[in-house]
Amino acid sequence: MAFAAKNKKWLGYTLYVVLVTLALLYYLFPAQAVEEFVSNSLSRINPELGFKADKIEPWIPAGLRINTGRIYLSDPASPAVFKAGSMHIRPQILKLMRGEYSIDLSGTAYKGDINGLLHSKDKNGETFTGDVSFKDLDLGDYEFLTEKIPHRVTGRISGAIQYNKNSAGAAGENGKADLRLSGGQLQFQAPIFGISSVDLQNIDLEMQLSNLEITISKADLAGSEVKGSMTGSIQLQSDINLSQLNLKGTLEPLAEFYKKHPDIRNLLKSMKKRMKRGQYFFAITGTVGEPRFRLL
Repeated sequence: MAFAAKNKKWLGYTLYVVLVTLALLYYLFPAQAVEEFVSNSLSRINPELGFKADKIEPWIPAGLRINTGRIYLSDPASPAVFKAGSMHIRPQILKLMRGEYSIDLSGTAYKGDINGLLHSKDKNGETFTGDVSFKDLDLGDYEFLTEKIPHRVTGRISGAIQYNKNSAGAAGENGKADLRLSGGQLQFQAPIFGISSVDLQNIDLEMQLSNLEITISKADLAGSEVKGSMTGSIQLQSDINLSQLNLKGTLEPLAEFYKKHPDIRNLLKSMKKRMKRGQYFFAITGTVGEPRFRLL
């Protein structure tokens, strides 16, 4: 009896110490230091990138929970390059013991789900790999895109992004992305030739990153009104607005497009010389900040 009572006593002390430790960990958690660490890690990828969060707190059994985390370009008050609603980050303890920095992440962003793995073999981030997948992100909530183009794009985007960086610097950066936009629609800021919106329906996109150049190997549009395709490259600059565009593609209006917009038929007839096999060929040049579109 005395032995059992003594065990209960020690168990009570142990639980008390654990609870006090957890309470201190919660209230004394160095959220600002964590925020600065994440921000500094991003700046190693791109000096223009920064990070802010509404709240960072410990997450049991081992990890962090970030509420409304924002990755921004230059100005924290500007629309976020990426904004997560709630994100859980868990370090892989065994790799950490070997001197490698590897974390699993999961959470929500733009009303969709996101999961991934980030890994670095050194604390300075000179070598880094990232593999992130996401599902049903609401593109209509993506403020950064809204600021960059005058028209509104809606729909849900799913896919995966892989990124690798080695100690060679910019020359050692490479990656790829496979994306799919579902239920998409392009809404013009002001009607163009009487057209206020175009149904995009589905867009499949495949692209690769190598030496600061994004190569778009596939961009296929399958809409009920228009179908098309595009390939080309984007030469990246430290200021994303100055990145050079070199894209070419085709657009083919379908029967539904003419049915919904009968007044446009005469205009398109006047452009017959630009049409080949029912398709219009186009090029997009200039920069991300000031793109130039022309028919070929």
